[in-house]
Amino acid sequence: MADHIAAHRNLILAGFMGTGKSTVGRLCAQRLGLDFVDADEEISRREGMPIPAIFASRGEAYFRDRERALVAELSDRRGCVIATGGGMIVNDDNRAALLGSGVGVCLTATPEVILQRVGGEAAAAERPMLHGGDVAARIAHLLRERAPKYAQMHYWVDTSQRTPEEVAELVCDLYRREYARIPVDIPAASARYDIAIGEGLLDALGFMLAGRGWTPPFAVVSDEVVAARYGERVLHALERAGLHSFLHAMPAGEAHKTLASVEAMYRAFSAHGMERTSAVIALGGGVVGDTAGFAAATFLRGVPLVQVPTSLLAMADSSIGGKVGVDTDFGKNLVGAFKQPDLVIADVGALASLPVRELRCGLAEIIKAALLSGGAAYARLCDAAARGALSDGCAPALIGALTDAILLKRAIVQEDPFERGRRALLNLGHTFGHGIEAWSRYRLKHGEAVSLGMVCAVQLSQAMGVCSDALVREVVGLLCSVGLPTALDDVRDALAGLAFAPDAVLSYMMSDKKKRAGKLRFILLRAPGDAFVCDEVDADLARLMLARLVRD
Repeated sequence: MADHIAAHRNLILAGFMGTGKSTVGRLCAQRLGLDFVDADEEISRREGMPIPAIFASRGEAYFRDRERALVAELSDRRGCVIATGGGMIVNDDNRAALLGSGVGVCLTATPEVILQRVGGEAAAAERPMLHGGDVAARIAHLLRERAPKYAQMHYWVDTSQRTPEEVAELVCDLYRREYARIPVDIPAASARYDIAIGEGLLDALGFMLAGRGWTPPFAVVSDEVVAARYGERVLHALERAGLHSFLHAMPAGEAHKTLASVEAMYRAFSAHGMERTSAVIALGGGVVGDTAGFAAATFLRGVPLVQVPTSLLAMADSSIGGKVGVDTDFGKNLVGAFKQPDLVIADVGALASLPVRELRCGLAEIIKAALLSGGAAYARLCDAAARGALSDGCAPALIGALTDAILLKRAIVQEDPFERGRRALLNLGHTFGHGIEAWSRYRLKHGEAVSLGMVCAVQLSQAMGVCSDALVREVVGLLCSVGLPTALDDVRDALAGLAFAPDAVLSYMMSDKKKRAGKLRFILLRAPGDAFVCDEVDADLARLMLARLVRD
């Protein structure tokens, strides 16, 4: 799947002069079997003169116009390696167009190495952008000036101590790992970030963060189970890019999504000397993402946050959108904040090692997203479920369904980042589900509780006359087809010794943060793609929906 998708994406190499873009670009094109375009050479060929002559005879403004025209042309192409001119991506429109066409890698080097590569003081002074005064100082100034623009590339590779062949091998490896990159732009929250989806991205993590200007040490926060599997791998990935980091592991499980766990993180952050530009990397499932995210939102009044979800549920839902928080003994997620991540990295390779139960829990959120999306996304999911194509963590159908879920959540979060309107629809099944989850003392996984909650929600929709019996059967059948529970009998082993009490579940539901003016808010479903918020549900009717979870 990776090769098929990558073949339709461009590889864009950017960076200052002397960092090796043209040489590395040609080597990458040979290794990948793609066309190669050197932007400066192409402009020079079309104008019939070298770049310095264009600057001298027609001026920089004319040259930049030629750059913009070429960018518009190249960004419409697919499957080519593009070596940009040193200043091409400084222009915001150029950069956005090129990055929208594929994977962007910024090649970097120290000022001393750059000066040496461009031929020393005398030769460098002949370059248009280095005219005037101290050439070394001019290089350092331009690097500082362009750093914020270079920081918006996808990856950064320091070429100072690497041969062109080593750099090309590394860049090709980064290109192959990434399947898709989904930009998120939330003006209302002053947030812009990417969601990167691919296989093996954990090993590329350092090169994704190296050019952002953040200050080590970075805190890799995980739980004890995930840390044992991936902790050292992530630390090595960061160190490979020259980023010092440390690992902090919290106990695993929803029971530890608490303020006590957050305080332990604060202590670790402080002990390692983190600053306001030191990043927290949340490596794990939803519990880690929510807890570490809340710590990042509040430590030093906010530090950068990178979400690295390792469960399907977290990839599809909790890592995206900026809702972070912890549970208390009087309710779930009642203490929290909105903290948008600076980057989300979904390495689907992690799904291959997930237990079946965890994979199914993620499918609950994916099904929820498909029900909210309707249309082609819902049809694709139903087809994949009917073919049994969602049981393999790395199956193309599952990755496609995950991508559909991410796109749905992105659209809603961009429109309503603070859950003041349409974002409430993402709680389909969650009003019931959170109550069931808390009542079970978290013996049920979040996805299992949400599955049961969606059954209650669609049955409530039918009871209130807004959807058909056929839709109820369709939703229940879809959940069953992927192995999710649709009745308490399906999870009897996990609930051994607990007597179901609808009134107890209702009590937990009444402490839910989604309550408005003392009333519970339910998401009802007319049809796939047609959901709405309702706060006029009688408590007795809600209790009846819960009671129906017990099979006769």
